[in-house]
Amino acid sequence: MIGGILMGLNRKKVLCLDSISKRMEILIMEQLSKEIDIVFCKDKKDWEKHIRTANVLITFTHGISKEWIEKADDCVFIQKLGAGINNIDLVEASKRKIPVANAPGLNSTAVAEHSVILMLSVFKHLVTAHNYIVHKGEWLKTQLRDHSYQLSYKKVGLIGFGNIGREVCRLLKGFECEISYYDTYRLSNEKEAELGVSYKNLDKLIQESDVVSLHVPLNSGTYHLVNKERLLLMKETAVLINTCRGGVIDEDALYDVLKSGRLTGAGLDVFETEPIEKDNKLASLPNVILTPHIGGGTNEAMEAVIQKACLNINSVLSNGKLPNEKDIVNFNELQSCSI
Repeated sequence: MIGGILMGLNRKKVLCLDSISKRMEILIMEQLSKEIDIVFCKDKKDWEKHIRTANVLITFTHGISKEWIEKADDCVFIQKLGAGINNIDLVEASKRKIPVANAPGLNSTAVAEHSVILMLSVFKHLVTAHNYIVHKGEWLKTQLRDHSYQLSYKKVGLIGFGNIGREVCRLLKGFECEISYYDTYRLSNEKEAELGVSYKNLDKLIQESDVVSLHVPLNSGTYHLVNKERLLLMKETAVLINTCRGGVIDEDALYDVLKSGRLTGAGLDVFETEPIEKDNKLASLPNVILTPHIGGGTNEAMEAVIQKACLNINSVLSNGKLPNEKDIVNFNELQSCSI
């Protein structure tokens, strides 16, 4: 059971730490129990004002550090609106017996589509073509043709083959790409044959692929997984796509490799620092397409994520448990703390 602290409380309090759109606020309010008060924060001042009395914390992009968890005296549950939990202090949450849940897989199609869009856009220089027409009145028909490529029949290497990686694989079948993958958990030969993929070790995949697309969580094992040495393994005609977490790539090394012309281009939806700083060097390069971490942010995906999150919150605050314990990302740590 979760949340003995709630016994006797007529009203429960949920604190949304992010400044989100009005539409998302309405979706959350519509699906939370009417016995729950919801506060939507606009800044850290709102955090300070409400966090000590909040029973549940919701986060979309904001991290929750040890210091903030220590202040959350009445918190019994933390819900992440999405999959990545690398910026939540799970050790402190577990020590305080606070379950943390995420909502993985619900935005897989949205992120996968964004990955494919970036592949196509980088290969065809779509942003450059648009900007030259709109802002400079220049028609680069001849110039861009010599440096444009099609995605069809290319060798695509997927680093990470979970929900999103497999969805990218499914979408790329329509382009008849030759797809390989690297993951810490290799599939059976039968499953690989069923999905039409081949397994390669990491460096071989990077070296042989026309497109390298990243789909791994950020942790100590994946931080700067794509470093200068691995970037230099890539074909000069290859492109790099990142829709997972910015810290998986060494951005300084990526800038140097792209600037030198050693790599055709990159499409990035995530960055080591978000929002990116105004002097981010990658933004100065013509062969890079940057988007503001919107890969999973479609109407359909966000509705599914919010529905899942509100179901969890309603269950925790009314029954003291989640509908599915597998949603608790620190489940094992909580068990250890209870011993």
